[in-house]
Amino acid sequence: MELKNTLLEIENQLIKHAFSQYAILVGYGEREWQYMSEGVNLDSYFDAASVGKVFPTTAIALQTIGKGLLSLDDTVGKFYPNAPEDKKNITVKHLLTHTSGMLRHNYPKQLGLRGREGVAEFILSNPLAYETGTHFAYCCDGIMILGLILEKVLGMTLDEAFEVCIKQPLGMTRSRYHIKIDEENMVMCNHRADLGGLIYDDNNVRELCGIPAGNGGVFITAGDLQKFVKALIAKDSRLYPEEMFALAEQNYTGGLPLLDAYRSTENHGLGFVYVNEACLQARDLFPEGSIGHEGWSGQSFFLNRELGLYVIILSDSMRSFSLNYPKGHHDEKVHQMRIDIHRAVKKDLGL
Repeated sequence: MELKNTLLEIENQLIKHAFSQYAILVGYGEREWQYMSEGVNLDSYFDAASVGKVFPTTAIALQTIGKGLLSLDDTVGKFYPNAPEDKKNITVKHLLTHTSGMLRHNYPKQLGLRGREGVAEFILSNPLAYETGTHFAYCCDGIMILGLILEKVLGMTLDEAFEVCIKQPLGMTRSRYHIKIDEENMVMCNHRADLGGLIYDDNNVRELCGIPAGNGGVFITAGDLQKFVKALIAKDSRLYPEEMFALAEQNYTGGLPLLDAYRSTENHGLGFVYVNEACLQARDLFPEGSIGHEGWSGQSFFLNRELGLYVIILSDSMRSFSLNYPKGHHDEKVHQMRIDIHRAVKKDLGL
C-alpha cells in the first residue's frame, strides 16, 4: 500500500519550493513507509535545529534523572553558585518546560572562546522577562544551560554524552555534533546563500566555537531519529526508566499565560511538545497526548504510542524557501508544510 495522498503532497511541496531534499518516514502499527529525495538515504545528515532540544538533550536529561544523578528540583544555583540571585532558584523542571523566565538573546561574537563558564555567565546575566514559573515562553537559552548542567553532572561533554547515553545503547550510526561543511552524504540546511565558512544554521550556535549546544547544533539522520522515535513508542528502558515516560509526557504549561506567542503557542511536557488543540502543526493527525518536536530548519517528528503512529519530516525547507524567496520570513510556510503533510498522511491512513 502506497500513501498516495502523501506522495501527491510531497510533489506539491516540491513545486512550491517548500523543500528540495527530504526524508519523510511514516509508521502506523506494523507498517512503515519511507519517502526520500534523490541522493538522500537513512544515513544522510540534516541540521536538527530545535529537534536537538529533545534528541538528544531532553533524552539525556531524563536518563540522568532516572539514574538519580539529577533531580527536576535541582536549581541553577546548585551548579552556578555565582549566578544572579533571580536565576539561582530556576529548576531543571523550569528549564525543560520553558518556564524559567529567560528568553533567547543574541550571543556576542565568538562567545565560546570564553569557555563554558563564560557562556553560562553571559546567558545568566540577561534579565528575566517574567517571574520564574508564571508564564510560558519558548527559550533556547534555557535548554543551552541545561546542556551545560548535564556536562557538569555526567563529567563529559554533551557530544560524548550523546554517544554513550543514547547512540550506543540504541544502535545509532552517524548522528553527532560538529560535521564538516563538505561532509559526505549531508543535506545542506543552512538558510544562508553565503555560508560564511560555517555549517551551522543557528546564529547563536555559530558563536559557540565548537561547544555543543543543548538547544540545537546537532546533525541527525532519518535512520537514527527513527530509532529514537521507536524507542519512545516502545518505552525502551535503554532510553530511560519506564516511569520517566509518563513523567515527561504530561502537559506542564497548559493555562500559563504566553509571553512570546510569535515563537510558540504550543504546550510542553518535559522537553517535548505536548499535542493538543494548541499544537497547530500536528493536531490534525495526532490525538491529544501525542508528543514530538519541530526544528526551525524544516525538521519535525511526532508520535502517538497508543496508535503506533509516527511521522518524521527531515528537510532543507527553510533553506529552500530562503533561496527561492529571498524577501520576508518563512516560518509560517515551513509550519504549513508540516500541516499539509500530516493532513495527507491522515487521509491515507483513514484516521
